[in-house]
Amino acid sequence: WDEGVAFYTGSEEGKDGSGSGALLYSLADKRCANFKTCGPEGDSVSGTSNINIKIFSEFAAGQMNLNLGNCDAARVNKDRISELMGVPLVQGVYRYAHKIDNLGDSSEKSKAEGAVFAAAILPRLHACSPGAAATVYENMKVGATSTSLSAVKSAFEKNLVCMGMTGDDVGGVYDVDAGAFFLGAAPMNENETSGGVNILGIVLGSVLGGVALIAMFGFLYMMKREKAGNPMFKNPDEVIA
Repeated sequence: WDEGVAFYTGSEEGKDGSGSGALLYSLADKRCANFKTCGPEGDSVSGTSNINIKIFSEFAAGQMNLNLGNCDAARVNKDRISELMGVPLVQGVYRYAHKIDNLGDSSEKSKAEGAVFAAAILPRLHACSPGAAATVYENMKVGATSTSLSAVKSAFEKNLVCMGMTGDDVGGVYDVDAGAFFLGAAPMNENETSGGVNILGIVLGSVLGGVALIAMFGFLYMMKREKAGNPMFKNPDEVIA
């Protein structure tokens, strides 16, 4: 277990993680500054990545479970760590898709980095949706004729829950100078995805709520007429003067 922590973090991070390493721990800290997902709440552009905070919480829980002989629980911790480790890779794909598509960066470096990040996370995405993986591949592969951030982003967002991630985990490409997310690169709205609130359910609930409200007012109106001696529905046998 300790060896796994070492391979994730590396020796250059130091005892408190404030160093400058070259493994996934360092990558998560770099990406959180680009996506405003640093800190305990995941809403800052500086400090330790929220993903690293969550992963080390799982590392600690896993160590405790192993020491107690709770192997099944430790496997749950291991699986959760694996899910969270994919977040910086998704962020890497977004970052370079944004550079290529929105900023017009056609440099070989940006295209290569985008392709590498995509290759690292595509097997996970393919396990959830082969079609979504194909979309990302066509947009990010070496030699891609065009790259669409919106297509790449949509392909991932429809499958984040399946991949064990959330829109808050990934965040959006953040413009520090402007103090806002870049156009078209904002964080996913959880309510608009299969992993968030069901939009159809909200619409149906609103419609049914409106019908119920109308019915209630109708009932109160009928009661008012009944009390005034002028009911809406009269006995057909009554003689009308």
